[in-house]
Amino acid sequence: MMSATKLHHYFIALAKRLNAWRGILILLALVAFAVLIVSLILNTPFLNSLQVGLLLLLSWSLLGYFFIACFALFNQSLPVDASWFMRIKHKLANIIIRIFTLIFIVMLATTLYLTLRLISVFGA
Repeated sequence: MMSATKLHHYFIALAKRLNAWRGILILLALVAFAVLIVSLILNTPFLNSLQVGLLLLLSWSLLGYFFIACFALFNQSLPVDASWFMRIKHKLANIIIRIFTLIFIVMLATTLYLTLRLISVFGA
Protein backbone atom coordinates (compact mmCIF):
# COMPACT_ATOMS: atom_id res chain seq x y z
CA MET A 1 0.00 0.00 0.00
CA MET A 2 1.24 3.45 -0.90
CA SER A 3 1.61 5.97 1.93
CA ALA A 4 -0.13 9.35 1.82
CA THR A 5 3.17 11.17 1.40
CA LYS A 6 4.22 9.10 -1.59
CA LEU A 7 0.72 9.37 -3.04
CA HIS A 8 0.61 13.16 -2.90
CA HIS A 9 4.14 13.37 -4.36
CA TYR A 10 2.98 11.10 -7.18
CA PHE A 11 -0.13 13.26 -7.70
CA ILE A 12 2.00 16.43 -7.83
CA ALA A 13 4.37 14.94 -10.42
CA LEU A 14 1.47 13.64 -12.53
CA ALA A 15 -0.41 16.94 -12.37
CA LYS A 16 2.67 18.88 -13.48
CA ARG A 17 2.96 16.59 -16.50
CA LEU A 18 -0.74 17.02 -17.31
CA ASN A 19 -0.81 20.79 -16.77
CA ALA A 20 -1.05 21.46 -20.52
CA TRP A 21 -4.44 19.67 -20.60
CA ARG A 22 -6.15 22.17 -18.24
CA GLY A 23 -7.61 24.28 -21.05
CA ILE A 24 -8.83 21.25 -22.96
CA LEU A 25 -10.58 19.88 -19.87
CA ILE A 26 -12.33 23.20 -19.24
CA LEU A 27 -13.36 23.37 -22.90
CA LEU A 28 -14.77 19.82 -22.72
CA ALA A 29 -16.67 20.66 -19.54
CA LEU A 30 -18.12 23.85 -21.05
CA VAL A 31 -19.18 22.09 -24.25
CA ALA A 32 -20.74 19.22 -22.30
CA PHE A 33 -22.56 21.66 -20.03
CA ALA A 34 -23.84 23.74 -22.96
CA VAL A 35 -25.08 20.72 -24.92
CA LEU A 36 -26.64 19.30 -21.73
CA ILE A 37 -28.55 22.55 -21.17
CA VAL A 38 -29.64 22.64 -24.83
CA SER A 39 -30.79 19.02 -24.62
CA LEU A 40 -32.86 19.81 -21.54
CA ILE A 41 -34.45 22.84 -23.20
CA LEU A 42 -35.16 21.30 -26.63
CA ASN A 43 -36.19 17.87 -25.29
CA THR A 44 -35.61 15.94 -28.53
CA PRO A 45 -35.17 12.15 -28.42
CA PHE A 46 -31.68 12.26 -29.93
CA LEU A 47 -30.40 14.85 -27.46
CA ASN A 48 -32.11 13.04 -24.58
CA SER A 49 -30.12 9.92 -25.41
CA LEU A 50 -26.89 11.93 -25.04
CA GLN A 51 -27.63 13.32 -21.57
CA VAL A 52 -26.01 10.52 -19.58
CA GLY A 53 -22.85 10.65 -21.65
CA LEU A 54 -22.73 14.43 -21.38
CA LEU A 55 -23.17 14.26 -17.62
CA LEU A 56 -20.31 11.77 -17.37
CA LEU A 57 -18.10 13.88 -19.65
CA LEU A 58 -18.85 16.94 -17.55
CA SER A 59 -18.06 15.20 -14.26
CA TRP A 60 -14.81 13.58 -15.49
CA SER A 61 -13.64 16.83 -17.11
CA LEU A 62 -14.23 18.78 -13.93
CA LEU A 63 -12.54 16.08 -11.85
CA GLY A 64 -9.50 16.17 -14.13
CA TYR A 65 -9.36 19.95 -13.94
CA PHE A 66 -9.65 19.85 -10.14
CA PHE A 67 -6.79 17.37 -10.02
CA ILE A 68 -4.48 19.45 -12.20
CA ALA A 69 -5.42 22.78 -10.59
CA CYS A 70 -4.88 21.52 -7.06
CA PHE A 71 -1.62 19.66 -7.52
CA ALA A 72 0.26 21.30 -10.40
CA LEU A 73 1.12 24.55 -8.66
CA PHE A 74 2.67 23.05 -5.52
CA ASN A 75 6.43 23.48 -5.12
CA GLN A 76 7.93 20.53 -3.23
CA SER A 77 11.37 21.98 -2.56
CA LEU A 78 12.25 24.31 0.28
CA PRO A 79 15.56 26.20 0.29
CA VAL A 80 18.01 25.36 3.08
CA ASP A 81 18.25 28.98 4.19
CA ALA A 82 14.47 29.51 4.32
CA SER A 83 13.07 31.68 7.09
CA TRP A 84 10.81 30.34 9.80
CA PHE A 85 7.81 31.94 8.09
CA MET A 86 8.64 30.14 4.83
CA ARG A 87 8.98 26.85 6.71
CA ILE A 88 5.59 27.31 8.38
CA LYS A 89 4.06 28.28 5.05
CA HIS A 90 5.55 25.17 3.43
CA LYS A 91 4.21 22.92 6.22
CA LEU A 92 0.74 24.45 5.86
CA ALA A 93 0.92 23.89 2.11
CA ASN A 94 1.85 20.25 2.73
CA ILE A 95 -1.15 19.83 5.03
CA ILE A 96 -3.45 21.41 2.45
CA ILE A 97 -2.06 19.16 -0.29
CA ARG A 98 -2.72 16.10 1.88
CA ILE A 99 -6.29 17.27 2.42
CA PHE A 100 -6.67 17.80 -1.34
CA THR A 101 -5.30 14.28 -1.87
CA LEU A 102 -7.99 12.81 0.37
CA ILE A 103 -10.71 14.94 -1.25
CA PHE A 104 -9.53 13.88 -4.70
CA ILE A 105 -9.57 10.19 -3.77
CA VAL A 106 -13.12 10.50 -2.41
CA MET A 107 -14.25 12.43 -5.51
CA LEU A 108 -12.58 9.88 -7.78
CA ALA A 109 -14.30 6.98 -6.03
CA THR A 110 -17.65 8.78 -6.14
CA THR A 111 -17.33 9.66 -9.82
CA LEU A 112 -16.27 6.12 -10.67
CA TYR A 113 -19.24 4.72 -8.73
CA LEU A 114 -21.58 7.18 -10.45
CA THR A 115 -20.15 6.22 -13.84
CA LEU A 116 -20.63 2.51 -13.23
CA ARG A 117 -24.17 3.02 -11.90
CA LEU A 118 -25.20 5.22 -14.83
CA ILE A 119 -23.74 2.81 -17.35
CA SER A 120 -25.48 -0.16 -15.74
CA VAL A 121 -28.83 1.65 -15.51
CA PHE A 122 -28.87 3.41 -18.88
CA GLY A 123 -26.66 1.01 -20.82
CA ALA A 124 -29.15 -1.83 -20.84
